[in-house]
Amino acid sequence: MNVGINARSLTKPNPAGVSRYTLRLLVALAEQEAESDMEFILFGIDDIPTELDEYTHVRSAREPAPTHSGLTAHRWEQTTLPRALNQSEIDVFHTPAGQPPLLARVPLVTTIHDISPITHPEWFSRGYAGLYRVLTPLAVRKSERIITVSEFAREEIVSEYSHAAGKTEAIYNGLTPPAETEASVDAVTEGEYLLFVGSLNKRKNLKTLLQAYEEYRTQVDEPLTLTLVGPKKSVFAKTEFPVNSGVQTLGFVSDEELGWLYQNAAAFVFPSLYEGFGLPILEAMSAGTPVLTSDLGAMAEVADEAACLVSPSQPGSLAEGIELVGHDDDYRQQLIQNGCDRADAFTWERTAAQTAEIYRSVAKRNPR
Repeated sequence: MNVGINARSLTKPNPAGVSRYTLRLLVALAEQEAESDMEFILFGIDDIPTELDEYTHVRSAREPAPTHSGLTAHRWEQTTLPRALNQSEIDVFHTPAGQPPLLARVPLVTTIHDISPITHPEWFSRGYAGLYRVLTPLAVRKSERIITVSEFAREEIVSEYSHAAGKTEAIYNGLTPPAETEASVDAVTEGEYLLFVGSLNKRKNLKTLLQAYEEYRTQVDEPLTLTLVGPKKSVFAKTEFPVNSGVQTLGFVSDEELGWLYQNAAAFVFPSLYEGFGLPILEAMSAGTPVLTSDLGAMAEVADEAACLVSPSQPGSLAEGIELVGHDDDYRQQLIQNGCDRADAFTWERTAAQTAEIYRSVAKRNPR
């Protein structure tokens, strides 16, 4: 059984988000299906990632995408890729990130992480939101099966496209816990900082967090530092966000440094307005760090009862939550224990098994 994979997202430097999802899923699938008849052929890259080198049933189709994102990548996805697939012996083609090749004459499985460009176009450029609004309903209609990474994302898709109800299934992301590391970050003091990991995208809600942090600083005698990972210092300096005392921006950090930051933070704050899943919540929990996150959508679903849930639109609510997770020792210990238990429930092995079952069911209904 030949499973084609749209792997163009793996060409992105410093892969994160959906790129990391694609890689982790592929590694888990390759490991799990090593003794089966399933072969994985990767489209969009020249060479397979080094993490997959040991698996003889994983290979590149040698149909590289010209770039990892943008209009050029979308053009490749809808022209060159379907031509290559129509000349191949692929039984099922999965797009774990991006848009499926709509003109391909092979059964399609598509992961849609979220539809925020449709439900919240104000967070994106007009061109990006417009392209997404055109391609997404076509992808939903053309795909034989749709995978979402949360029940929240599934419900949003079904609400927007009712005909997708019978073919859309939620399969949670797995979790690769941050590795134990000695790669300390000199700019921060162990155990004396709140950690935020994210971008400047409006849905990450950083402006409200900064307002809440300023309020929190007035409520305690020894406030913790707020450490921001993701936003570049130079870019952050040009934004409208308030510049508060006690806030430090680290920009991009390595995986090893991020692991250390998770493990040594007093608390992790993730007040996002919208996520398809919210993997950083689980990464922090698995590192034994108490988590504060939003009381809505996928964040509440993923965190369940293992985090401090607050209203992300209310700075006062956020400030109270920060004080709780940062200074109430009994509450912190409860969150740490519950968080570790919650994180243990999310494995890439389970994600891969459920995904492979979809491949088999689609191939069975569409014999070559």
